[in-house]
Amino acid sequence: MTKETVPITDILLSLYSEKERYILLANHYLNDMEKARDIVSDSFIYMLEHKESISGDKARVKGYLLQIVKHKCLNELRREEVRKNVYRHMYDIDISILSDDNVTRHIAGSDIQAILRIAGSRMKDRTLEIYTSSRLRGLSHKELAKMFGMTANHIAKEITKANKIIEMVIRNYLHVILTVILLFTGK
Repeated sequence: MTKETVPITDILLSLYSEKERYILLANHYLNDMEKARDIVSDSFIYMLEHKESISGDKARVKGYLLQIVKHKCLNELRREEVRKNVYRHMYDIDISILSDDNVTRHIAGSDIQAILRIAGSRMKDRTLEIYTSSRLRGLSHKELAKMFGMTANHIAKEITKANKIIEMVIRNYLHVILTVILLFTGK
């Protein structure tokens, strides 16, 4: 007695009618029903693409399908573990960078410099020079008056003008300044 051979496509069609069993098996590994469905579909597609190399009866093809589903699940679990490790590593790097005070100071310093550049661009050159000489070099009104050939009152007016311009620019960038203050105070 010879065994009648059934075409592999017919065997796969009969197994496809039982696909829910394979989906449950894949879900057992993955705990994700959507991924389980995808893996079972991919497994059937894989078997159809390789049907020439598959032979045997329904029990043998069923065992082969079970092995494919199992291996695809294990591969997905490995990929997921690699993704988690990559995300964990990226998170650790981000935390390290964000907690570094030098980075915070650099960001704050560049923001403050940008604000001062904007304010400086809105002042006359002489007003800016008087203001920076007063604030950065610590020169008194008398010293500045002598240096610029003006009266001390005129120097005071120039510094007041500069302060008003800076105040106006700061109001426009208050959110940046508040962020900088919060970063430095740690609140």
